[in-house]
Amino acid sequence: MYPVVFETGPILISVLSGAILLALGVIAWQAHRHDGAAAIRWLDVGLAAVLAGVVGARLLYVALEWDHFAQHTGAIVRLRTGGMAWHGALITGLPAAWITARLRGVAWRPWTDAAALGWPLGVAGAWLACRGAGCAYGYEVRSLADWPAWMVEELPDVYDLPAPRLDLQAGGTVFGLGLLAVALVMTWRGWLPGLRLWAILALTGLGMALLGFFRADPAHTVYNRRIDQILDLALLMASTLIGSTLWLRDRRAAAKTRQTRKDERHERDAGPGPDRSQAG
Repeated sequence: MYPVVFETGPILISVLSGAILLALGVIAWQAHRHDGAAAIRWLDVGLAAVLAGVVGARLLYVALEWDHFAQHTGAIVRLRTGGMAWHGALITGLPAAWITARLRGVAWRPWTDAAALGWPLGVAGAWLACRGAGCAYGYEVRSLADWPAWMVEELPDVYDLPAPRLDLQAGGTVFGLGLLAVALVMTWRGWLPGLRLWAILALTGLGMALLGFFRADPAHTVYNRRIDQILDLALLMASTLIGSTLWLRDRRAAAKTRQTRKDERHERDAGPGPDRSQAG
């Protein structure tokens, strides 16, 4: 069995819990800006996404490590023993959020814009937690003196053995904060309304795939490539496809609206037509 992708434990759980609570707070803040009476309903959607996401992350990890869990089925529900694959959180969390949004009467696309601000907090929190829990660590280097101080650190691996390594967890945390900065700029400037989450998820897939080249923690591979990187690229492509489809639909709807208004303006300018009742 390969060690966990993101090993759970007191450090990871506490940091992730804080990041999730902060993300839900951001969603509530955005709900208040959009509709002052909708905060509870928006939070319901967020909680549905979180709960379903935890289940999905665990199920995907179990699927990837089925050789082990087939012999230890009781361990499937013991989350504290370790094992989360974050891509699974999106696979189950987003559909659960969409269903809950429809049931609770929450506008889906404004909610996803709020989630675009919350998601980077989860990314940064996960990487920060891994720095303390010894997961998703970088490659070992010969000596800390050979590298700039901000790039390397004496860090443990999944077996709690310290060694001089690339400080990949710090890099991942900075990446998550960079995603947050992008989301904040898009929100402030009003760019890509209704599409921001898909843009942030596409950037997440791209960035995580690149960071994967520096990860030293064991992982399953397909054609000599880490399976998490394959899932990262799948996220990049899926998010780009969804976002592009919605953008094209918006463009066509806007063009149709402009054409309708143009036709109505031409009709008004042309004035009334001939009175056919008096013809002949």
